[in-house]
Amino acid sequence: MVVQDIIDKRKRIWNEKHDIQLDAKLVEASAVKILSTPELAQEIIAKPYLLIECAFTIVNKKQQTVPFFLNAVQRDFIAKLEQYGTSKPYYVLKGRQQGFTTLITAIQLSYAIVSKNFAGFTIADKGSNTQTIFNDKARTVYGRLPEQLRPTEKFNSVNELFFDKLNSSWRIATASPQVGRSRTLNFIHFSEIATYECLLSDLQAGIGRAATADALIIYETTANGFNQAKDLWDSESCINLFYEWWQTEEYRSTESHYIDTADAWLEERIVFLRLKGCDEQQIAWYCKTYAGLIDKQLIKQEYPCTPEEAFISSGNSLFQVEAINAHIQRISTLPNGIKGVFEYKKQGAPITDSQGIVRDMQWTLTQIEFKERADGYITIHTEPKVESKDGVVVSKCPYVIGGDTAGTGEDYFTAKVIDNTSGATVATLRVQRIDEDIYAEQVLCLAKHYNDALIALEINYSRHPLRVIQGYGYTKLYMRERVDAIADKTIMDYGFETTRKTKPIIIAELVELMRTNIELECDVNTLKEMLTFVKKSNGSMEAIDGAHDDLVMALAIAHFASTQQTNKWIDCKPEETDFIQKFFGHKQNEQRFMNWEEF
Repeated sequence: MVVQDIIDKRKRIWNEKHDIQLDAKLVEASAVKILSTPELAQEIIAKPYLLIECAFTIVNKKQQTVPFFLNAVQRDFIAKLEQYGTSKPYYVLKGRQQGFTTLITAIQLSYAIVSKNFAGFTIADKGSNTQTIFNDKARTVYGRLPEQLRPTEKFNSVNELFFDKLNSSWRIATASPQVGRSRTLNFIHFSEIATYECLLSDLQAGIGRAATADALIIYETTANGFNQAKDLWDSESCINLFYEWWQTEEYRSTESHYIDTADAWLEERIVFLRLKGCDEQQIAWYCKTYAGLIDKQLIKQEYPCTPEEAFISSGNSLFQVEAINAHIQRISTLPNGIKGVFEYKKQGAPITDSQGIVRDMQWTLTQIEFKERADGYITIHTEPKVESKDGVVVSKCPYVIGGDTAGTGEDYFTAKVIDNTSGATVATLRVQRIDEDIYAEQVLCLAKHYNDALIALEINYSRHPLRVIQGYGYTKLYMRERVDAIADKTIMDYGFETTRKTKPIIIAELVELMRTNIELECDVNTLKEMLTFVKKSNGSMEAIDGAHDDLVMALAIAHFASTQQTNKWIDCKPEETDFIQKFFGHKQNEQRFMNWEEF
């Protein structure tokens, strides 16, 4: 016999009788069986959470006391726990009422009543939830356990259970920078981290350092916009687990008339849900829930279909969210190119005046080579295209580079390279902290790699990267019109300037392009920025607070500047040195022609 046999028997009898009194007698008998059978007791000690389905009861959404049998998402989480252990913290991103706070509290309680020297801690987002979690999801559950499974208590306070013989405890508190300090903890549950009033980073610096090396740490939340909870998700420092709403079995409705809708957004969403395999009762439940919301945008946050959608907080994206989400899901499983950076050497030649005096140096980049690196900030999605004949390049595909320089310390240096015959993205550069001259040199390497691409750099915050590129003698640069106030005339100048006039134009053009052909963009980070690029109440078009739009701007600049680059393949004439080498060059002592003296 194993513990699962006891669980299966409890489920079978409950499904037959639905008698909570009978269930309590069965649980007591099961407890005696486990404690009197060494093999079963050892199984529980190794996996305390098995007690949940053996012995725990909960109050369900109908306010009925029932056995605590795991639902689908709860079972999946337990499976992940068994698969990954405590190698990394867990991050559970979920919709409303999927049962994770209840489950994690039950897991922690099971450890506290089974393990020696256990110390667990739950951090709630606010005081009312602190009491709800402790009273409804912990103390009441503990109080219903048979006497055989309740260790001797030293005290049972309003926020802590402490078992003196086991020297084990479980405590709960409201999030604050000082909470949990000076403790040593084996289990930390951060509940609803997206709604903490204090910084998550402060909590990590405090209670996070109290965790033992093998501590089980679980962050769980329903998203609440772009904040440190989003940063933690993006950091990939946790085992990220996203649970779509349709994984919860009870989210179903037979009221199919809600599916008949004139709402254009909901019609698109219904198509998406059918593609995801949702049945008509699940879709009816979603449509009914949507119909009952005054703020329709909340459906994305409360019952998200993708992690990206979960974090959207305010404003309406200027781009088509449904199409982008679907595209992200399609390409996320596909190879996305090679990451790395360019390596090169700088070669200088003196510039002299008429008297031969060196006045300056003319620098060039030589031996340019793209090196694959795991920490690289450039992704080559598609290699540059050329057409060759008899080993000689006869034509090249034209490319355009749009670049957005970092305005503040939180912004990114970005560049997007597009194929100017198709508009498709072929390379992406994104790095947060880099010297401006190195960024400029990497962009220049990209341009040379992509058949001497046209470069259009944004110059609002700094002109230095553009000057660096010009200093290397590169001339294929985007030019804009500007008014010379002194000469009172319009002149041409290098670089793209983002203004109140130009920004709406380039964004409108990019929105239209992505609406008609989203497949042109293959970079997931760029697509994710589109999801949070909104028109705010003050009329500005930018990322929502806490998000970034540097890749979107670079891409918009690239497409806008593309009119200054041909969209036809460029015919190439062989360089003179190559021509001479091919037709007249020969190895030493190799006789291709008769010597002059032989005539």
